[in-house]
Amino acid sequence: MPLTDTPLQPLILGIVVSFLLLSSFATSANTTRLATATDVFVSDDLDPNIGALPPFVQPDLRTVLQSPNISAANISEARDFVYSTSQPAYRVGPHNQTLAEYRRSNLQTFPHNRSTSMWFPDSNRSNGTVVNNAHVTILGTEHGTQTRLGQANTSSQALFLLPKNGTILAALDYSTVLPNRTCRVTNGTKTCFNYSITSQSVNRSLRIGSQTWISTETSEARASRPLTYTNARATGRTTMVVQGTITTQLAIHKTVSIRTSSGWQHVNGTTNTTLFSHTVRDTAPVVITPNQQLNATQTLVTDNGELERIVLRLDGPTTVTNRRHWSYAAFDSGQMRLQNVWGVYSQHRYSNATIGTQRPNTTLSHNTTRPSVRLNRSLNHSSSPNMTSQRTVPPPGVLEKQLLAVRSTPTIVPTAPQAASTATVGRVRTSPPASEAAPLNPTVNLSSVSPRTSTRVLITNVDQRLTTLYDIHGDEIPLETRCVTEHPVSITLRKQDKTHVRIELTDSQTGSPIRNQPIYLHGAVQGRVITNQDGVVVVTRDESAVEATFRGITTDSRGLYYAPSHNLIRFAPSPFNIYSALLALSKGFIASIAFVLFYLPFHYLKQR
Repeated sequence: MPLTDTPLQPLILGIVVSFLLLSSFATSANTTRLATATDVFVSDDLDPNIGALPPFVQPDLRTVLQSPNISAANISEARDFVYSTSQPAYRVGPHNQTLAEYRRSNLQTFPHNRSTSMWFPDSNRSNGTVVNNAHVTILGTEHGTQTRLGQANTSSQALFLLPKNGTILAALDYSTVLPNRTCRVTNGTKTCFNYSITSQSVNRSLRIGSQTWISTETSEARASRPLTYTNARATGRTTMVVQGTITTQLAIHKTVSIRTSSGWQHVNGTTNTTLFSHTVRDTAPVVITPNQQLNATQTLVTDNGELERIVLRLDGPTTVTNRRHWSYAAFDSGQMRLQNVWGVYSQHRYSNATIGTQRPNTTLSHNTTRPSVRLNRSLNHSSSPNMTSQRTVPPPGVLEKQLLAVRSTPTIVPTAPQAASTATVGRVRTSPPASEAAPLNPTVNLSSVSPRTSTRVLITNVDQRLTTLYDIHGDEIPLETRCVTEHPVSITLRKQDKTHVRIELTDSQTGSPIRNQPIYLHGAVQGRVITNQDGVVVVTRDESAVEATFRGITTDSRGLYYAPSHNLIRFAPSPFNIYSALLALSKGFIASIAFVLFYLPFHYLKQR
């Protein structure tokens, strides 16, 4: 390469690297979503049954519905979207229903008759004597949600978070197989058996922990009605069992005829009944979250009688299964709320189902000396396989509700038109409730957010108190209120020597030391230190400036709030000594020359 091209190499390389960095930045800027945003999105998997998907990606569902050419039907047809639990009352479907109404009405439109059964990919089917393809499948909850937080194996059952009083959506379906009419002739006597159903009923039960709720339906068309429970008392993770028992009363018609010259003549006929019962069940792990622990306290910080800030403390276990999860807190005016954004992912849980149609081809010979043969009694029968046909069909759209994660920072949002407020969320203290983020369906184009649990929320520039705290099911959480007076804080930094800084934390109003409180550092060896009984701590610097921050603390015993404070101190940088630098450079140069002149010739001669 010519020498004239050599200086261009670093320039070209720099341009390429800069271009790659800018491209990377642009890509990340386009794909990054704000942690506090409520995302509405369309998944990548197109649904051929709904045609073109609505062209929107908006921050709020209300914005979508207010957009031109977007209707409630369009939004309900979007396969996947995310919203926050504190704003779940949106309308979906062609009839503009709430989510609960939409899911309930779709559940009740599941087709059922005695010759067909519709089941889902995760339904556990079983067969009985006169019942085939029977199953009861848990489809979701009306007021609860599901979560896979912290589950390493995503194929395992999702954990349901349920309120004390709620509704379980479960579909029970089955088909009935009647034996064919049979006849046999012995010594000129023909005995025929014919079968018919006199009644068929469904008894369903719901068990959560040690409690059981029973629902009896005499009409088979009502087998997909929701199961309602009240006052669930489970205090930890437990098992929910949905069970359905199909009871069939089968009439056995026996006719006896004798052969005469003119043909078979009917001489006798009797009818006996037999009860057949078949039970199916489905299970899921659940937590009744209102029974879990959460102590909520708001501390009102005043200055000269005026409200300055609110410190909201949320004490309790940090695990998903042991902590009661809050959704939002209402302010006194009712025109704004403190919203803890829990992401909820909704989708049509099933893209298809299977309908099986029974063609009975069964022969049974019953011993009818008893007037009635009940369940679990042995029957003499021989049967050939039932003839069935199966086809794939689109099931009714029962949207699944799945909890994704807790967003990192609560936000203040207006609840009334043109509501204005200067209140803002300051520092938020959080802790992780699980080891991993929630998994999404592979076709969903939204990355999951690492789950966090808020334990302390500071609200500043506020002029009204919080009145009520609600959990993710809309139930009220007791909120304790305390009042304290704000005192300004002085944080003083002094040089103790060339490498150490003495930090003193005092009450500016009284001059008293503030003991045993954390100070956060930048430019020091330690990142966090605790003041001693004199409100003093000594730290070692590792940069030319040391920055100290006190984040504020409430002392309930003294009725005080020590306000946040910040200060820094700078050390003069060490002067640049050109003589020392040249001396070090010359020593290195001399050492290199000595190596070339003495070591290499000696080493070469030694090798020869």
